[in-house]
Amino acid sequence: MTRRDWFRWHGWIGLTAGLLLFVVCWSGTVAVFSREIDWLLNPALRAAPTQGDLPWGAAHAAIGAARPDLRVVQLNAPYKDGYAMEAWLENEDGVMFRALVDPATAEVKAVVSYFNVQRFFRSLHMSLFISHWRVAGVPFGYLVVGTLAVALLGSLVSSLVFYRRWWRGFLKLERGRGAKVFWSDLHKLSGLWSLWFILLVGATGVWYLAEWYTPRSPEPPALPEAASAAGTPPGIDAPPGIDAMVAAARAAYPGLEVRALATYGLPAEPLEVHGQDGSLLVRDRAAKVWVDPRDGKVLGVQRVAGLTPYQRWIDTADPVHFGDFGGLASKAVWFVFGLALSGLCLTGAYLQARRQDRGARPAAARRAVLGAYAVTLAVLAYAAWSGIVEIRGYGPGDWPAVPVAAAAFIGAWIAVTVLVLGYWMHRLR
Repeated sequence: MTRRDWFRWHGWIGLTAGLLLFVVCWSGTVAVFSREIDWLLNPALRAAPTQGDLPWGAAHAAIGAARPDLRVVQLNAPYKDGYAMEAWLENEDGVMFRALVDPATAEVKAVVSYFNVQRFFRSLHMSLFISHWRVAGVPFGYLVVGTLAVALLGSLVSSLVFYRRWWRGFLKLERGRGAKVFWSDLHKLSGLWSLWFILLVGATGVWYLAEWYTPRSPEPPALPEAASAAGTPPGIDAPPGIDAMVAAARAAYPGLEVRALATYGLPAEPLEVHGQDGSLLVRDRAAKVWVDPRDGKVLGVQRVAGLTPYQRWIDTADPVHFGDFGGLASKAVWFVFGLALSGLCLTGAYLQARRQDRGARPAAARRAVLGAYAVTLAVLAYAAWSGIVEIRGYGPGDWPAVPVAAAAFIGAWIAVTVLVLGYWMHRLR
Protein backbone atom coordinates (compact mmCIF):
# COMPACT_ATOMS: atom_id res chain seq x y z
CA MET A 1 0.00 0.00 0.00
CA THR A 2 1.14 3.53 -0.74
CA ARG A 3 1.18 6.34 1.78
CA ARG A 4 -1.94 7.71 0.12
CA ASP A 5 -3.69 4.39 0.62
CA TRP A 6 -2.79 4.44 4.31
CA PHE A 7 -4.06 8.02 4.51
CA ARG A 8 -7.40 6.99 3.03
CA TRP A 9 -7.75 4.11 5.46
CA HIS A 10 -6.92 6.44 8.34
CA GLY A 11 -9.57 8.88 7.18
CA TRP A 12 -12.25 6.25 6.71
CA ILE A 13 -11.64 4.84 10.15
CA GLY A 14 -12.17 8.30 11.57
CA LEU A 15 -15.26 8.90 9.47
CA THR A 16 -17.03 5.61 10.16
CA ALA A 17 -15.96 4.93 13.75
CA GLY A 18 -15.01 8.38 15.03
CA LEU A 19 -18.26 9.47 16.65
CA LEU A 20 -18.94 6.15 18.37
CA LEU A 21 -15.32 5.98 19.45
CA PHE A 22 -15.76 9.48 20.88
CA VAL A 23 -18.58 8.25 23.16
CA VAL A 24 -16.45 5.36 24.44
CA CYS A 25 -13.36 7.53 24.99
CA TRP A 26 -15.30 10.42 26.51
CA SER A 27 -17.11 8.12 28.95
CA GLY A 28 -13.82 6.46 29.88
CA THR A 29 -12.26 9.85 30.51
CA VAL A 30 -14.93 10.76 33.06
CA ALA A 31 -14.78 7.23 34.51
CA VAL A 32 -11.20 7.96 35.62
CA PHE A 33 -12.58 10.21 38.39
CA SER A 34 -15.96 8.53 38.83
CA ARG A 35 -15.20 7.31 42.37
CA GLU A 36 -14.15 10.80 43.41
CA ILE A 37 -17.29 12.23 41.83
CA ASP A 38 -19.44 9.79 43.82
CA TRP A 39 -17.58 10.81 46.99
CA LEU A 40 -18.37 14.47 46.31
CA LEU A 41 -22.03 13.84 45.49
CA ASN A 42 -22.90 11.29 48.21
CA PRO A 43 -22.18 12.36 51.82
CA ALA A 44 -22.64 8.76 53.06
CA LEU A 45 -19.43 7.80 51.25
CA ARG A 46 -17.36 10.12 53.44
CA ALA A 47 -15.68 8.97 56.64
CA ALA A 48 -12.80 9.95 58.86
CA PRO A 49 -9.45 8.27 58.10
CA THR A 50 -8.70 5.27 60.30
CA GLN A 51 -5.56 4.03 62.02
CA GLY A 52 -4.72 0.36 62.40
CA ASP A 53 -6.65 -2.69 61.25
CA LEU A 54 -10.09 -2.37 59.70
CA PRO A 55 -13.04 -3.86 61.63
CA TRP A 56 -13.80 -6.56 59.08
CA GLY A 57 -15.72 -8.82 61.40
CA ALA A 58 -17.65 -6.06 63.14
CA ALA A 59 -18.58 -4.48 59.80
CA HIS A 60 -19.81 -7.79 58.43
CA ALA A 61 -21.86 -8.45 61.57
CA ALA A 62 -23.32 -4.92 61.54
CA ILE A 63 -24.43 -5.29 57.93
CA GLY A 64 -26.07 -8.62 58.73
CA ALA A 65 -27.91 -7.07 61.68
CA ALA A 66 -29.03 -4.02 59.69
CA ARG A 67 -30.14 -5.93 56.60
CA PRO A 68 -30.64 -9.64 57.36
CA ASP A 69 -32.59 -9.95 54.11
CA LEU A 70 -29.43 -9.28 52.03
CA ARG A 71 -26.39 -11.47 51.43
CA VAL A 72 -22.92 -9.93 51.60
CA VAL A 73 -21.14 -10.65 48.32
CA GLN A 74 -17.95 -8.70 48.97
CA LEU A 75 -16.64 -6.43 51.71
CA ASN A 76 -14.16 -3.77 50.56
CA ALA A 77 -11.67 -1.57 52.36
CA PRO A 78 -12.08 2.20 51.95
CA TYR A 79 -11.07 3.24 48.44
CA LYS A 80 -8.69 5.73 50.06
CA ASP A 81 -8.46 7.80 53.24
CA GLY A 82 -11.70 9.67 53.88
CA TYR A 83 -13.91 7.02 52.25
CA ALA A 84 -16.29 4.59 53.94
CA MET A 85 -15.90 0.84 53.76
CA GLU A 86 -18.21 -0.54 51.09
CA ALA A 87 -19.98 -3.89 50.95
CA TRP A 88 -21.75 -5.31 47.92
CA LEU A 89 -25.03 -6.96 48.83
CA GLU A 90 -27.57 -9.05 46.98
CA ASN A 91 -31.19 -10.01 47.68
CA GLU A 92 -32.85 -13.27 46.75
CA ASP A 93 -33.89 -11.85 43.37
CA GLY A 94 -30.32 -10.91 42.46
CA VAL A 95 -30.81 -7.14 42.93
CA MET A 96 -27.54 -5.53 44.06
CA PHE A 97 -27.04 -2.95 46.84
CA ARG A 98 -24.15 -1.19 48.53
CA ALA A 99 -23.72 -0.90 52.30
CA LEU A 100 -21.53 2.02 53.40
CA VAL A 101 -19.81 1.39 56.73
CA ASP A 102 -17.83 3.75 58.96
CA PRO A 103 -14.33 2.19 59.10
CA ALA A 104 -13.71 3.55 62.62
CA THR A 105 -16.91 2.39 64.35
CA ALA A 106 -18.24 -0.34 61.98
CA GLU A 107 -21.55 1.54 61.98
CA VAL A 108 -23.67 1.07 58.86
CA LYS A 109 -24.05 4.60 57.51
CA ALA A 110 -26.43 3.69 54.69
CA VAL A 111 -27.62 0.89 52.44
CA VAL A 112 -28.03 2.30 48.95
CA SER A 113 -28.55 1.14 45.39
CA TYR A 114 -25.62 -0.51 43.64
CA PHE A 115 -26.12 2.03 40.84
CA ASN A 116 -24.07 5.21 41.10
CA VAL A 117 -21.89 7.45 38.94
CA GLN A 118 -19.05 4.94 38.90
CA ARG A 119 -21.35 2.10 37.84
CA PHE A 120 -22.92 4.21 35.07
CA PHE A 121 -19.63 5.17 33.43
CA ARG A 122 -18.06 1.75 33.89
CA SER A 123 -20.97 -0.05 32.22
CA LEU A 124 -21.19 2.50 29.42
CA HIS A 125 -17.47 2.52 28.74
CA MET A 126 -16.88 -1.21 28.71
CA SER A 127 -20.07 -2.47 27.03
CA LEU A 128 -22.41 0.41 26.10
CA PHE A 129 -24.79 -1.32 28.56
CA ILE A 130 -25.39 -4.04 25.93
CA SER A 131 -24.55 -7.27 27.72
CA HIS A 132 -27.62 -9.47 27.09
CA TRP A 133 -27.21 -10.24 23.38
CA ARG A 134 -24.20 -12.36 22.47
CA VAL A 135 -22.40 -12.60 19.13
CA ALA A 136 -19.81 -15.38 18.74
CA GLY A 137 -19.94 -15.90 22.48
CA VAL A 138 -19.27 -12.23 23.33
CA PRO A 139 -21.92 -9.76 24.56
CA PHE A 140 -22.63 -7.39 21.68
CA GLY A 141 -21.58 -4.27 23.59
CA TYR A 142 -18.20 -5.72 24.52
CA LEU A 143 -17.75 -6.77 20.90
CA VAL A 144 -18.47 -3.24 19.65
CA VAL A 145 -16.10 -1.62 22.16
CA GLY A 146 -13.38 -4.18 21.44
CA THR A 147 -13.76 -3.63 17.71
CA LEU A 148 -13.43 0.11 18.28
CA ALA A 149 -10.15 -0.58 20.10
CA VAL A 150 -8.94 -2.43 17.01
CA ALA A 151 -9.97 0.58 14.90
CA LEU A 152 -8.09 2.86 17.29
CA LEU A 153 -4.89 0.86 16.85
CA GLY A 154 -5.44 0.78 13.08
CA SER A 155 -5.75 4.55 13.10
CA LEU A 156 -2.51 4.82 15.07
CA VAL A 157 -0.53 2.58 12.73
CA SER A 158 -1.87 4.17 9.55
CA SER A 159 -1.09 7.67 10.81
CA LEU A 160 2.56 6.83 11.47
CA VAL A 161 2.91 5.34 7.98
CA PHE A 162 1.48 8.19 5.94
CA TYR A 163 2.62 11.12 8.13
CA ARG A 164 6.10 11.93 6.77
CA ARG A 165 8.72 12.75 9.40
CA TRP A 166 6.06 12.73 12.11
CA TRP A 167 8.70 13.13 14.81
CA ARG A 168 9.16 16.75 13.68
CA GLY A 169 5.56 17.70 14.38
CA PHE A 170 5.50 17.78 18.19
CA LEU A 171 5.51 21.60 18.26
CA LYS A 172 3.79 22.43 14.99
CA LEU A 173 0.49 24.35 15.16
CA GLU A 174 -0.43 26.86 12.44
CA ARG A 175 -2.96 29.49 13.61
CA GLY A 176 -3.24 31.95 10.75
CA ARG A 177 -4.03 29.78 7.72
CA GLY A 178 -7.71 29.06 8.21
CA ALA A 179 -9.86 26.61 10.13
CA LYS A 180 -8.95 23.53 8.09
CA VAL A 181 -5.19 23.94 8.59
CA PHE A 182 -5.66 24.76 12.28
CA TRP A 183 -7.83 21.68 13.00
CA SER A 184 -5.56 19.48 10.91
CA ASP A 185 -2.46 20.63 12.82
CA LEU A 186 -4.26 20.35 16.16
CA HIS A 187 -5.34 16.82 15.25
CA LYS A 188 -1.76 15.84 14.40
CA LEU A 189 -0.30 17.60 17.43
CA SER A 190 -2.72 15.93 19.85
CA GLY A 191 -2.16 12.57 18.18
CA LEU A 192 1.62 12.80 18.41
CA TRP A 193 1.65 13.70 22.10
CA SER A 194 -0.91 10.96 22.75
CA LEU A 195 0.88 8.18 20.87
CA TRP A 196 1.83 6.29 24.03
CA PHE A 197 -1.66 6.68 25.47
CA ILE A 198 -3.42 5.54 22.29
CA LEU A 199 -1.19 2.47 22.11
CA LEU A 200 -1.81 1.69 25.78
CA VAL A 201 -5.61 2.02 25.85
CA GLY A 202 -5.95 0.48 22.39
CA ALA A 203 -3.90 -2.59 23.31
CA THR A 204 -5.71 -3.11 26.62
CA GLY A 205 -9.05 -2.54 24.88
CA VAL A 206 -8.23 -5.30 22.39
CA TRP A 207 -7.18 -7.49 25.31
CA TYR A 208 -10.58 -7.08 26.96
CA LEU A 209 -12.13 -8.48 23.80
CA ALA A 210 -9.61 -11.31 23.49
CA GLU A 211 -10.09 -12.11 27.18
CA TRP A 212 -13.45 -13.68 26.39
CA TYR A 213 -11.60 -16.47 24.58
CA THR A 214 -8.54 -16.89 26.81
CA PRO A 215 -7.92 -18.91 30.01
CA ARG A 216 -8.72 -17.19 33.29
CA SER A 217 -6.66 -16.85 36.45
CA PRO A 218 -5.92 -19.95 38.54
CA GLU A 219 -9.06 -21.62 39.90
CA PRO A 220 -9.71 -21.29 43.66
CA PRO A 221 -9.27 -24.40 45.80
CA ALA A 222 -12.35 -26.36 46.84
CA LEU A 223 -13.20 -27.17 50.44
CA PRO A 224 -11.65 -30.50 51.46
CA GLU A 225 -14.22 -33.27 51.09
CA ALA A 226 -13.13 -35.07 54.24
CA ALA A 227 -13.79 -32.03 56.34
CA SER A 228 -17.14 -31.34 54.70
CA ALA A 229 -18.40 -34.72 55.84
CA ALA A 230 -18.11 -33.65 59.48
CA GLY A 231 -21.34 -31.72 59.34
CA THR A 232 -22.91 -28.41 58.39
CA PRO A 233 -20.47 -25.50 58.27
CA PRO A 234 -20.96 -22.99 61.09
CA GLY A 235 -22.17 -19.47 60.45
CA ILE A 236 -19.52 -17.13 59.13
CA ASP A 237 -19.75 -14.92 62.23
CA ALA A 238 -19.24 -17.95 64.49
CA PRO A 239 -15.73 -19.18 65.34
CA PRO A 240 -13.30 -18.90 63.64
CA GLY A 241 -15.04 -15.71 62.47
CA ILE A 242 -14.11 -13.11 59.87
CA ASP A 243 -11.32 -11.45 61.86
CA ALA A 244 -9.65 -14.78 62.65
CA MET A 245 -9.73 -15.76 58.97
CA VAL A 246 -8.22 -12.41 57.96
CA ALA A 247 -5.48 -12.91 60.57
CA ALA A 248 -4.80 -16.39 59.17
CA ALA A 249 -4.52 -14.92 55.66
CA ARG A 250 -2.05 -12.29 56.82
CA ALA A 251 0.03 -14.90 58.59
CA ALA A 252 0.14 -17.02 55.44
CA TYR A 253 1.01 -14.04 53.23
CA PRO A 254 3.31 -11.67 55.17
CA GLY A 255 3.20 -8.13 53.84
CA LEU A 256 -0.32 -8.49 52.43
CA GLU A 257 -2.47 -5.36 52.74
CA VAL A 258 -6.02 -6.73 52.83
CA ARG A 259 -8.24 -4.79 50.45
CA ALA A 260 -11.33 -6.97 50.06
CA LEU A 261 -13.07 -10.09 51.32
CA ALA A 262 -15.00 -12.04 48.69
CA THR A 263 -17.73 -13.69 50.77
CA TYR A 264 -20.12 -14.69 47.99
CA GLY A 265 -19.53 -18.43 48.46
CA LEU A 266 -19.64 -18.60 52.25
CA PRO A 267 -20.07 -20.84 54.10
CA ALA A 268 -20.05 -23.53 51.41
CA GLU A 269 -16.91 -22.17 49.70
CA PRO A 270 -13.64 -20.66 50.93
CA LEU A 271 -13.30 -17.03 51.93
CA GLU A 272 -11.21 -15.16 49.35
CA VAL A 273 -8.95 -12.50 50.81
CA HIS A 274 -7.73 -10.01 48.20
CA GLY A 275 -5.03 -7.40 48.64
CA GLN A 276 -1.78 -5.73 47.68
CA ASP A 277 1.74 -6.82 48.55
CA GLY A 278 3.66 -3.88 47.11
CA SER A 279 3.97 -5.34 43.61
CA LEU A 280 3.92 -2.89 40.73
CA LEU A 281 0.84 -2.40 38.57
CA VAL A 282 -1.52 -5.13 39.70
CA ARG A 283 -5.13 -4.96 40.84
CA ASP A 284 -6.20 -6.21 44.25
CA ARG A 285 -7.26 -9.62 42.93
CA ALA A 286 -3.68 -10.54 41.96
CA ALA A 287 -2.73 -11.40 45.57
CA LYS A 288 -5.17 -13.86 47.16
CA VAL A 289 -5.48 -16.14 50.11
CA TRP A 290 -8.23 -18.77 50.42
CA VAL A 291 -9.38 -19.66 53.95
CA ASP A 292 -11.63 -22.50 55.07
CA PRO A 293 -14.61 -20.85 56.87
CA ARG A 294 -15.12 -23.91 59.10
CA ASP A 295 -11.81 -23.99 60.89
CA GLY A 296 -9.86 -20.95 59.67
CA LYS A 297 -7.18 -22.99 57.94
CA VAL A 298 -5.50 -21.54 54.86
CA LEU A 299 -6.31 -23.60 51.77
CA GLY A 300 -4.14 -21.78 49.25
CA VAL A 301 -2.10 -18.66 48.55
CA GLN A 302 -1.73 -16.86 45.22
CA ARG A 303 1.36 -14.66 45.32
CA VAL A 304 2.01 -12.06 42.65
CA ALA A 305 5.62 -13.23 42.38
CA GLY A 306 4.41 -16.74 41.57
CA LEU A 307 2.18 -15.75 38.66
CA THR A 308 3.21 -16.51 35.09
CA PRO A 309 3.69 -13.46 32.81
CA TYR A 310 0.29 -14.21 31.23
CA GLN A 311 -1.45 -14.49 34.61
CA ARG A 312 0.16 -11.30 35.82
CA TRP A 313 -0.93 -9.46 32.69
CA ILE A 314 -4.55 -10.39 33.46
CA ASP A 315 -4.27 -8.40 36.71
CA THR A 316 -2.16 -5.60 35.17
CA ALA A 317 -4.48 -4.61 32.31
CA ASP A 318 -6.98 -2.78 34.56
CA PRO A 319 -4.52 -0.47 36.37
CA VAL A 320 -2.82 0.33 33.07
CA HIS A 321 -6.08 0.99 31.23
CA PHE A 322 -7.73 3.13 33.91
CA GLY A 323 -4.62 4.83 35.31
CA ASP A 324 -5.56 4.39 38.96
CA PHE A 325 -2.21 2.94 40.07
CA GLY A 326 -0.70 6.24 41.22
CA GLY A 327 -3.55 8.00 42.95
CA LEU A 328 -4.75 11.41 41.82
CA ALA A 329 -1.50 12.16 39.96
CA SER A 330 -1.77 9.25 37.52
CA LYS A 331 -5.51 9.77 37.21
CA ALA A 332 -4.97 13.38 36.22
CA VAL A 333 -2.59 12.30 33.45
CA TRP A 334 -5.07 9.72 32.16
CA PHE A 335 -7.88 12.30 32.31
CA VAL A 336 -5.95 14.90 30.29
CA PHE A 337 -4.91 12.43 27.61
CA GLY A 338 -8.41 10.95 27.61
CA LEU A 339 -9.73 14.40 26.74
CA ALA A 340 -7.12 14.66 23.98
CA LEU A 341 -8.14 11.28 22.59
CA SER A 342 -11.83 12.24 22.68
CA GLY A 343 -10.97 15.40 20.77
CA LEU A 344 -8.98 13.37 18.23
CA CYS A 345 -12.08 11.31 17.47
CA LEU A 346 -14.13 14.43 16.75
CA THR A 347 -11.51 16.33 14.76
CA GLY A 348 -10.69 13.20 12.74
CA ALA A 349 -14.33 12.75 11.76
CA TYR A 350 -14.58 16.46 10.95
CA LEU A 351 -11.49 16.54 8.73
CA GLN A 352 -12.39 13.39 6.81
CA ALA A 353 -15.97 14.52 6.22
CA ARG A 354 -14.69 17.82 4.84
CA ARG A 355 -12.31 16.00 2.53
CA GLN A 356 -15.13 13.79 1.30
CA ASP A 357 -17.22 16.87 0.56
CA ARG A 358 -14.45 18.13 -1.72
CA GLY A 359 -14.00 14.76 -3.46
CA ALA A 360 -14.79 13.79 -7.02
CA ARG A 361 -18.02 12.08 -5.96
CA PRO A 362 -19.65 14.22 -3.31
CA ALA A 363 -22.99 12.37 -3.56
CA ALA A 364 -21.34 9.04 -2.74
CA ALA A 365 -19.34 10.67 0.01
CA ARG A 366 -22.49 12.15 1.48
CA ARG A 367 -24.17 8.75 1.50
CA ALA A 368 -21.13 7.29 3.27
CA VAL A 369 -21.22 10.01 5.92
CA LEU A 370 -24.94 9.57 6.51
CA GLY A 371 -24.51 5.80 6.60
CA ALA A 372 -21.86 6.10 9.30
CA TYR A 373 -24.14 8.42 11.26
CA ALA A 374 -27.05 5.99 10.91
CA VAL A 375 -24.99 3.12 12.33
CA THR A 376 -23.73 5.32 15.15
CA LEU A 377 -27.24 6.45 16.07
CA ALA A 378 -28.61 2.91 15.86
CA VAL A 379 -25.95 1.57 18.24
CA LEU A 380 -26.41 4.50 20.64
CA ALA A 381 -30.20 4.11 20.58
CA TYR A 382 -29.83 0.42 21.43
CA ALA A 383 -27.33 1.37 24.15
CA ALA A 384 -29.81 3.89 25.60
CA TRP A 385 -32.57 1.28 25.73
CA SER A 386 -30.20 -1.29 27.26
CA GLY A 387 -29.00 1.29 29.77
CA ILE A 388 -32.54 1.99 30.91
CA VAL A 389 -33.14 -1.75 31.36
CA GLU A 390 -29.91 -2.20 33.34
CA ILE A 391 -30.43 0.85 35.55
CA ARG A 392 -34.00 -0.16 36.39
CA GLY A 393 -32.64 -3.57 37.34
CA TYR A 394 -30.79 -1.92 40.21
CA GLY A 395 -34.17 -1.18 41.84
CA PRO A 396 -36.13 -2.51 43.56
CA GLY A 397 -38.92 -0.56 42.01
CA ASP A 398 -38.99 1.23 38.70
CA TRP A 399 -35.77 3.18 39.31
CA PRO A 400 -32.97 2.90 41.85
CA ALA A 401 -32.81 5.53 44.57
CA VAL A 402 -29.65 7.58 44.04
CA PRO A 403 -28.63 11.00 45.37
CA VAL A 404 -30.21 13.82 43.39
CA ALA A 405 -26.79 15.33 42.73
CA ALA A 406 -25.52 12.06 41.22
CA ALA A 407 -28.57 11.74 38.97
CA ALA A 408 -28.14 15.37 37.90
CA PHE A 409 -24.47 14.80 37.06
CA ILE A 410 -25.27 11.78 34.89
CA GLY A 411 -28.10 13.66 33.20
CA ALA A 412 -25.84 16.65 32.50
CA TRP A 413 -23.15 14.40 30.99
CA ILE A 414 -25.70 12.74 28.72
CA ALA A 415 -27.04 16.14 27.62
CA VAL A 416 -23.55 17.46 26.83
CA THR A 417 -22.69 14.32 24.87
CA VAL A 418 -25.90 14.44 22.84
CA LEU A 419 -25.34 18.14 22.08
CA VAL A 420 -21.76 17.50 20.91
CA LEU A 421 -22.82 14.63 18.66
CA GLY A 422 -25.80 16.59 17.33
CA TYR A 423 -23.67 19.63 16.58
CA TRP A 424 -21.04 17.58 14.75
CA MET A 425 -23.63 15.72 12.67
CA HIS A 426 -25.42 18.96 11.83
CA ARG A 427 -22.20 20.61 10.69
CA LEU A 428 -21.11 17.62 8.62
CA ARG A 429 -24.40 16.33 7.25
